[in-house]
Amino acid sequence: MNPGGARPKPGTDWRSLHVWQIQPVRDALAILAVCGVLYLGYRLSVVTVPILLAMLLAYLFEPVVCALTRTGRINRPFAAAGIIVLSGALIVVPATVGLGFGVVQGASYVQSQAGNVQTLIRSLESPDDPGLRGQLPGGWQPARDWLIDQRRSLEAQRSGAQAPAPPSPWALAAVRFVDYLRANTDTIARRAVQAGADAFSWILRFTGALGQIAFGAVLTAFFFYFFCTGWGKVLAFWGSLIPERRKGRTIELIRKMDRVIAAFVRGRLTICACQIVLFTFGYWLIGVPAPLIVGPLVGVLTLAPFAAALGMPVAMLMMALDPAGGFRGEWWWIIAGPVLMQAVSQVMDDYVLTPSIQGKATDMSVPMILFASIAGGVLAGFYGLLLAIPAAACARILLKEVFWPRFRAWAEGRERDFLPIQR
Repeated sequence: MNPGGARPKPGTDWRSLHVWQIQPVRDALAILAVCGVLYLGYRLSVVTVPILLAMLLAYLFEPVVCALTRTGRINRPFAAAGIIVLSGALIVVPATVGLGFGVVQGASYVQSQAGNVQTLIRSLESPDDPGLRGQLPGGWQPARDWLIDQRRSLEAQRSGAQAPAPPSPWALAAVRFVDYLRANTDTIARRAVQAGADAFSWILRFTGALGQIAFGAVLTAFFFYFFCTGWGKVLAFWGSLIPERRKGRTIELIRKMDRVIAAFVRGRLTICACQIVLFTFGYWLIGVPAPLIVGPLVGVLTLAPFAAALGMPVAMLMMALDPAGGFRGEWWWIIAGPVLMQAVSQVMDDYVLTPSIQGKATDMSVPMILFASIAGGVLAGFYGLLLAIPAAACARILLKEVFWPRFRAWAEGRERDFLPIQR
């Protein structure tokens, strides 16, 4: 019988082998081990997320560290500590403060719109009261007048009287909506008030979560320091896991993966951060309510080309429901402001940010990026989101460089098996 760890000789009877010496069983156990490690990392995400984030940041800042230490006047520990201090002062603190103010803005906006809903209900109950109509903001008044006109037009048609105008196809739906509001005034009012209360309750929960965020930030900074100062050892460790007989080809594939991931991570994410600042400031300038919430959300959409255009109708609707003072509350600016903001963002992306920061394309298609990000986030939250893009980039290169040539050779009859597995 073979020793426990020895590879069985060709022709050996499988009944004389240990279970782990049977090749299909070994392969299945190896796959299960990898899945188990990933699942364990997900269950321990309190620690693994800061570790992965720290490794990602060390990878991101490696060119900066190399540039700082090239002359020899600054060593890697000092450069890593400087990056941590500057990041905390210039990024973490402003982002935390901005997020806090954004939550307050969002809660205030929700409470304001809840009050407008209650005023609209009272105005529909008393359609001839000009005082109630005057309490509604400019964007709510046309909607209120339209609902009342449609109701009167349909009621005139039903009674056989001469209607001032034929009811539109939306008339029946509008009347049903008005009737629903009038019949459920108390319930809707309670829900509107509850919405405002829930918003402020969310602020309290957010305040309590700041402690967890601070703990995660400290852990990330701690791991980042050691990853950054020992980046050569990190690369050497992963390199030691590559079998010697396949190290040349594997390193070649890893370099291709590195170019793709670096182009996306260091390029597109940097552009996204610039766009978040641009949209936040721009939305505040043109008069969009809660710009500290809407601006970052629309800025994140710039990860996919032209996806930020979805923010235009949202910004227009919010400006119409809660118009700003002066010309920013006029109907033409409510339309032109978000369109102008989107045009400025697109010009900055196409002609300034992308050429100067990202350069060449990442070779990762938009559907692939979106699918990987959404799938990773749904399956494992932020832990899966951190692994999604690198995993998708690696899978794409493996399919293109390893599997597809073998599959083509099999399809043409030059190989007996389409799987790129060599014994």
